[in-house]
Amino acid sequence: MVVKLGDIVSSLVETAPPVELKEVSNDLNSILEGNAKSTVIDSLETFVNSKGGVFSDKYIASIYNKVDHSSKYVDYVNKKAFNIDVTSSKAIDFEDFDPQISYPDYFDSLQEKLSKYGEDHYPSKYAFTIIPKEEETHIILVGQRLNSSNFYSGRWYSHYVIHDDTLSESVEIDIHYYEEGNVRLNFKDEKQVKLTSIDASAIVNAIDKFEDDKTKQIVENFNELNHKQFKSLRRLLPVTRSKVNWGKAIGNYRLGSDVVNNK
Repeated sequence: MVVKLGDIVSSLVETAPPVELKEVSNDLNSILEGNAKSTVIDSLETFVNSKGGVFSDKYIASIYNKVDHSSKYVDYVNKKAFNIDVTSSKAIDFEDFDPQISYPDYFDSLQEKLSKYGEDHYPSKYAFTIIPKEEETHIILVGQRLNSSNFYSGRWYSHYVIHDDTLSESVEIDIHYYEEGNVRLNFKDEKQVKLTSIDASAIVNAIDKFEDDKTKQIVENFNELNHKQFKSLRRLLPVTRSKVNWGKAIGNYRLGSDVVNNK
């Protein structure tokens, strides 16, 4: 069975931690040559469209705000269209954009409240966007952090859809710790709730409750893993209260003697 290079690259990018796309791009480009490098860019752009991405620390690109038949994305808050450079995680080529769609009445108030919400609840880099559609409104919130010196990265990605008085809520969390190995946490959940009213306050209150509940759930899951599943994996050893000097005693114990004598 022949495996194509493009399939290998796509698989590597698809499973990459979202905050480390720039590093993944650099690593792949360092080992690929010529036209193969374009495969990396195509795979990264596909990743962004399916899972979303933050560029220049504040502009969100996703399938939901992509311009039809164009490479550009729309920032509906500032009414700008932009391209993305997936190799540097930068937003580029800005131009004015006139959305041919009506904004919901709560749009401006929601923008202000989401900005304040991020300051209060997201200690890491925070970005959000509001995407009005004909029959619904999308909200995307992203909190992410990359700390290469301490070998970890993490992203919280929330997506909300307002349709009539229903709010569809979903969250995806991806945490990667890679000091002397790889540990990866992935968490996904979603639900639907009825809004008490169709205004910015009710929407942000619902978002706050959902994200607070998910945070508590994750903490509880961690505690359960630590005190139950992880604990059961540890080998229980007898306590002898005797200190073994392995340097001098290697030939005195049966195991050490067997090894030394090649038995």
